Amino acid sequence: MTGRRDSFIRRRRAAGFSQEGLAERLQVDRTTVARWERGKAEPQPYTRARLAEALGTSVDQLDALLAGEPENRSLDIDDWGGTVTSGDDNGGDLTDRRAFTINAALAGLGIASPLRDWVTAPDVPQHLSMEHLQQVSATIASLERADAAAGGGSLCDVAIAMHRRLTRWDREATYPRQVGDALQSNLGDLEAWIGWLALDAERRAESRRYLQEAIVRARLRDDPHLEVQVLAIMAMLVRDARPVESVQIAEAALRISAPWATPRLTSLLHLRTTHASALMGDAVEFNRALARAKTALDRGPSDDDPPYTWHVGEREVNGAEGLSHLALGRPDRAISCLQARVAHRDPVYRRNQILGKVSLAIALHQQGDSTAAGTVALDALPEIADLKSGRGRKRLAGLRADLGQVADQVPAARDFVEAYDVAKVAA
Repeated sequence: MTGRRDSFIRRRRAAGFSQEGLAERLQVDRTTVARWERGKAEPQPYTRARLAEALGTSVDQLDALLAGEPENRSLDIDDWGGTVTSGDDNGGDLTDRRAFTINAALAGLGIASPLRDWVTAPDVPQHLSMEHLQQVSATIASLERADAAAGGGSLCDVAIAMHRRLTRWDREATYPRQVGDALQSNLGDLEAWIGWLALDAERRAESRRYLQEAIVRARLRDDPHLEVQVLAIMAMLVRDARPVESVQIAEAALRISAPWATPRLTSLLHLRTTHASALMGDAVEFNRALARAKTALDRGPSDDDPPYTWHVGEREVNGAEGLSHLALGRPDRAISCLQARVAHRDPVYRRNQILGKVSLAIALHQQGDSTAAGTVALDALPEIADLKSGRGRKRLAGLRADLGQVADQVPAARDFVEAYDVAKVAA
């Protein structure tokens, strides 16, 4: 065991928790929290995701706190294989080592030079042109494609580094009005995208921060398209803890986008209401919102569909319907929906495919078929271990805790639990 964990204690206090308050949030005894802080005990795998969320950090960053590493890490050594260095929150130049690490990460994601060079260039361009911002737009589009397959944990820190670079451009470079408008648009797009990546990485405090910045930017620029994109993410961010607010946010986005929304966008926003209504136990509103989502989707795709809606299709509807049935305590209906969701491999939207498998295993366990649940979960384990999605790891950690209770009686559950513990997916 380690000694006193001062970084962990500071983080707990910064998050506004006493030992008693954190213990109550996690439903553990206060002495358990005290033992963590003295280095006399380790949070269990199934507790780490909830502990990280409470502290407003990722599971990987939580591990660093518990190990006594610095809190302000710009990149994660496990994610990138690079050297961890302190971040520059003021948008300062990247160190050579950080620049190399980010460049390698972008290259590993298939983002070619020169699209990645502008992120790590040591100097700010003296005069910005549209060519500079076209590179930024192309890099953001590459990140969007990579996210669907790799997960937000693989990209969040890189996107934040990009935002710091753009902030320096805004502050230090000269540019004409047209270029300035494009720069502000790119900053807003990137802030919304960081909000999404941080949400998927279970870095919710960071997600909230960047989404709030994007909302302010959207309203100052009178940009309803950006505002609706941010609201769609915010509805998901608050959904589990505050489903009523989630519904209100989705309904606001529907009102704002009514004059110009494509069918896919309308379907996505109704799906946000679908799941949140189920979490509220409102089966009537769940059915109504689901029907509206399906009706909108039946109108087909549009050339004007924004990129963040491209994943919305029959599989996405099946997944949302399955999760909603789970929330309503209907595992049998959830199983049929989730089986349809994962029936065919989806290499483009790989993350959602894998999340569907984990949700299917959860539904099978809730129905009472722990053997099938263990089999499906074991099959998904290597993919989750490879996927940098905090949401996926959080779901799997909860399933591990549930199947751990029947592992002695169910061989398939035991096989999964043992494999999970060896893989250390939650760590």
